[in-house]
Amino acid sequence: MKLRRGFCILIMTFLCVFMFVSTVFAKPLSDISGNWAEDYINHLVDSSIMSGYPDGSFRPDASVTREEFIKCLIEALNISINSSVKSSYVDVFNSSWSHPYIETAVVSGILVPEEAVNGMLRPQEPIPRVEVAKLAVRALGHPIKSDYTGYDDGINIPSSYRGYVGVAKERHLMSGYPDGTFRAWNPVTRAEACVILVRLIYDAGKGAGLVTICYDHNQASIFDNAYPLHQSYGYPGVNYVLPPRVGDREMMTLAQLRELEQAGWETGSHSKNHLNFTDLRDREIREQLYLSKERLQENGLQYASFAYPFWFDTDPYPVVGEYYESAVKCFGKNINTEPINRYNLERVMLDEGLSNGEMTSLLDQAVITGGWVIFYTHSVEVANQRPANHGINQQRLEYLFQEIEKRGLIFVTISEGVKLKCKE
Repeated sequence: MKLRRGFCILIMTFLCVFMFVSTVFAKPLSDISGNWAEDYINHLVDSSIMSGYPDGSFRPDASVTREEFIKCLIEALNISINSSVKSSYVDVFNSSWSHPYIETAVVSGILVPEEAVNGMLRPQEPIPRVEVAKLAVRALGHPIKSDYTGYDDGINIPSSYRGYVGVAKERHLMSGYPDGTFRAWNPVTRAEACVILVRLIYDAGKGAGLVTICYDHNQASIFDNAYPLHQSYGYPGVNYVLPPRVGDREMMTLAQLRELEQAGWETGSHSKNHLNFTDLRDREIREQLYLSKERLQENGLQYASFAYPFWFDTDPYPVVGEYYESAVKCFGKNINTEPINRYNLERVMLDEGLSNGEMTSLLDQAVITGGWVIFYTHSVEVANQRPANHGINQQRLEYLFQEIEKRGLIFVTISEGVKLKCKE
């Protein structure tokens, strides 16, 4: 089962999740203020992923049935629906709305009919937490390594479920109660289902998302203040160089640029004079690109990519593509044509205009979609110092690195990212 396929449309699949219990409703929800899952619920509602009931409520404490949760799993992971008319359970009729989802779960190995008592699924009964743990872990394909649950009431959980509960806890798919218990047979509520589904999709996307940080203008502060942090985390960066200004006051020297390349960084072209290519004729664009690339090559640098490989979607691209492979591959695969998906390849300015919340949201979406988020900034000041225009400081950069590390994102240069994306 290829769980990672189609992750770029996973968020859209949530539009269908819970449609069996909710209808489109634009007004603020009346009954979630102060709820422990309020942030999860609001996140989904604000994204038009979920909605409340016609009376303005969300009913976070209402139970979810087995068939409802199974439908959520299938749609959330974008598993192709099985069209079999045969029913694997005596109490699930092929005329039932949930039949295709249940049979899909059977074919995918999420449900095992042989485990059912008297061949019955009891689809309309509330689903208990212990069954949700089993279904979620099976859906993600995580192996069971032990029967240890990690909960104080683990002894009360049947042995056939313990390993699943332990994995669900380890992977942060489900949480216990403040007293250290799991309470295996409690029915799962709508609020709990929201949290579990978001965590499940997030978990399924771990390890697939890419992130890149590009530094424009080869300023000396990148070498002095950003490079040491990159080294401590083992993350390469990308320098976009204005060749005539290499070694100028407050700019990096050739020796520094070469040192960064030896540490795995990529050197790219920022054109010769930093002109807006949309205002130039093809001949002028070629002159800018040729002179820039020639200057970098003469000094033994990589000139691996162009400063805006994912910026233009119009005329300059064919010409840029003559000089930089990244532009050819990205434009040729229609990655950045309208409508642009900002979580896949659009560059995002990393400065004071981008809040920490917006930053972490971008990272989360890169995890969920398996996409690629590219940050770029001009300078990096010392810790706690107010950054210059279009810049950040070391404290903010380290915060970003910590969040990237926490999410298991793959840190890549532009060239590495293009190669990985073109394999998909």
